[in-house]
Amino acid sequence: MSLRTTVPEDIYKFEWPSNPVISPDGQQVVYERTIARVKENIYETHLYLSDVLGKTRRVLTFSGTININPVWSPDGKTIAFISNRAYGMQVWLLSLEGGEAQCLTRFRRGISSIVWSPDGKAIYGLVPVVGNSNLETFHENVTFSEANSENEKEEKSWRDGTKRYNHLYYKNDGTGLQKPNKRQITAINIDTGTFILLTQGTNEANEPVVSPDGKYIAFSSSSGDDNFLFGGQIYRVPATGGEVELLYSNTKASSPSYSPDGEWLAFYGIRGDQKELLVIPSEGGNARCLSKKYPDTLVDMTFTDMRNLRYSLRPRWSNNSSYVYALSTREGRNEIVRFSNNKNDNCTVIVVGGDRAIFHFSYDGDEMITIAYSTVNHPGKVTAIRIDETSTVDCEYRHPKEAFSQIRVALFPETEFRLDDCNEQLLSELMVVEPEVFSYRSEDNWHIQGFLLKPANFDPEKKYPVLLDIHGGPHSAYGFTYFHQLQLFAAQGYAVIYTNPRGSSGFGEEFTNAVHGDYGGKDMNDILNGLEYALQKNAYLDVNQVAVNGISYGGFMVNMLISRTDRFFAAVSEGCISNWISMYGTSDIGPYFLEQEFLGKTDLETLWGFSPLAYVDNVKTPLLLLHSENDLRCPIEQAEQFYSHIKRRGGEVEIVRIPDSSHGLLQYGKPELRIARLNAMLDFVNAHLSVENLQPDKY
Repeated sequence: MSLRTTVPEDIYKFEWPSNPVISPDGQQVVYERTIARVKENIYETHLYLSDVLGKTRRVLTFSGTININPVWSPDGKTIAFISNRAYGMQVWLLSLEGGEAQCLTRFRRGISSIVWSPDGKAIYGLVPVVGNSNLETFHENVTFSEANSENEKEEKSWRDGTKRYNHLYYKNDGTGLQKPNKRQITAINIDTGTFILLTQGTNEANEPVVSPDGKYIAFSSSSGDDNFLFGGQIYRVPATGGEVELLYSNTKASSPSYSPDGEWLAFYGIRGDQKELLVIPSEGGNARCLSKKYPDTLVDMTFTDMRNLRYSLRPRWSNNSSYVYALSTREGRNEIVRFSNNKNDNCTVIVVGGDRAIFHFSYDGDEMITIAYSTVNHPGKVTAIRIDETSTVDCEYRHPKEAFSQIRVALFPETEFRLDDCNEQLLSELMVVEPEVFSYRSEDNWHIQGFLLKPANFDPEKKYPVLLDIHGGPHSAYGFTYFHQLQLFAAQGYAVIYTNPRGSSGFGEEFTNAVHGDYGGKDMNDILNGLEYALQKNAYLDVNQVAVNGISYGGFMVNMLISRTDRFFAAVSEGCISNWISMYGTSDIGPYFLEQEFLGKTDLETLWGFSPLAYVDNVKTPLLLLHSENDLRCPIEQAEQFYSHIKRRGGEVEIVRIPDSSHGLLQYGKPELRIARLNAMLDFVNAHLSVENLQPDKY
């Protein structure tokens, strides 16, 4: 059977595995599997169970459309999870010894972030509470439909009512304006279903974790004038209720994790745009940085449209409390890195790596790790890996002026056990183009990483048009992961060039921070230099037929590029920024983000100088502005301003408004709208390409 090229509607055929969680005995793994539903225009997530060798696999959930956050009981006999099958998002318990899942909670506003107590007698989670009021639950005689009706009535009342705020950050992209309730830690008795509220107040609790002796729950929390997206302070509260204690007072801390011996708390802090791995005594005290000598970026910063569910990943401890494992981003790869808790040991090693993007992992504390990951030719799979000390690699610092030591890196460890069968049917019929990886010298003699996708059904005797794609962030990064949008342009007969200019993550702190106060400066030159390098090195690329596309920061860069040059035949600017002055006051992260990125210089004159709108009169390139109407990260007024100024003076510009969508449309927007987005991009670029130079492959 001949392979076909990809189409936008493949969104309905992808399967996204996520969040593999290994059992306490290290023998089984439960994981999530998400698909898109055509008729309902939604996503559906169910839980699957596999043994660690991948020999057996079965579906655990069948009801509801959201079944997430699986957590093993300490004895490994029961899985608790959150599902929307009744009464909203509630905790359900599934015995692996047989029987139907049982509903444990009936909270009016649902529950999230659940964890077991070490003795298995309680579950802790985050429940929204209004002020200092009591927890609200559905009456035991309320039917499912009556509960749904009550929720819809409350939601409508909130949506249609006036809203009043007195703190700086009161909205969040993807969830909207903040409601008057705050998530608080709640303890639920497994046997009786009774519960007690452990925290209260105007600050929200996040990321609860239970101490090994079961006496305390540590969590992060931030005030209304600190943006919780960037972390908060670390607290603890007795598991039976009582006074909340502050353990770590510096802000921007997140994801606390107790060591098995109960002596330490590991967590992430933020220094500039870099996360760092810190530990403090579990009773509180001075922090010690374990990642001081680590050269790259902690957590997953890889940019792709193949993520549906994302979780904040905690650091993971070894059973002997000697080592901490964390996910990192390095040169386009996500790796699992081990840090020593010994203050005299600064050695950091990669234990799971290679050309892939790992987006979830769990660890049994001994020798078994499970991961969910993607590669350039596979959208997502789940594997179990036995740690092999002979294949670990020491982390070494590379200065931006030094050449990359390796362009491609084989997966390691090599021995993995595949636990799922996601995407195998789709890949059996689909032509996937693997990118060529290259590096080039740019400003300051820095080495920059680039990728080039050849057109599908490539013929070396032909000339092909080019799409230059620019990632968002600016601190995300392109990498060794599947990217549906880029594959789609390759299927249409385009060569796709994408690079990691300065400001991208995974290339060292100096590289990541180099964009600060220089948006549209050397970062723009890095992008243009990468384009010119690829054009000169590959004769099949048509230097006269280059389009440009970018999202978020990439949209800002598109706007800035077309105000500086006319070399592109078409431009697509998505979720863009055109005016930093209005961005400061309208974005959900505005003040914090801009003050950091512009080194505290947020006066009107400085912000206007960095704004593409200041140079809009220079724009002559045909432009498509594509924007989600519910985007609170880069609000739609950013596109509207650019559109109105270009349109008023007779420029060629279109605006496509995507309803009922946030800034995250590319990753988790409604399937139908994601397809509409892709078609709008393709139609616009194709319409402006000289026909004699394009013979797109037919679907």
